[in-house]
Amino acid sequence: MARKRKSDIDDQPATIGHNGSMPPADVLLDFTHRVENLYDELASEKGEYMNRARVIRDGIARVLVEAKDAGIPKKEFKTVIKARQLENRLEHLRDDLEPDEVETFDQIRLALGDLGDLPLGRSVLDKAGDRPAA
Repeated sequence: MARKRKSDIDDQPATIGHNGSMPPADVLLDFTHRVENLYDELASEKGEYMNRARVIRDGIARVLVEAKDAGIPKKEFKTVIKARQLENRLEHLRDDLEPDEVETFDQIRLALGDLGDLPLGRSVLDKAGDRPAA
């Protein structure tokens, strides 16, 4: 097979698509406008979401100020809230496991020593008899 020269390649028109033909300009323009409109909708949705989230964040800030005014230390209070969120997330992750997987999960956590400090872990340890009930 003869090798194509660079000049032969430059003379060929650009092709798009599997069959080597370019769709008509109006079809390309239609797809372009549809995608652009969807991006515009997405940007609008993101803006609305950010506005709603800002209102919620402002509410959280107001409650934190009220808690501080009531004598609750802000840093420690926020840390407790974060810890509770993490505990809830862990419990939800555990709930997603199959029953036989839960037992293995608990055994692994117990072996690592990081289960006993959580309410769920205290319950498991109490039932196992490894420590006295609190």
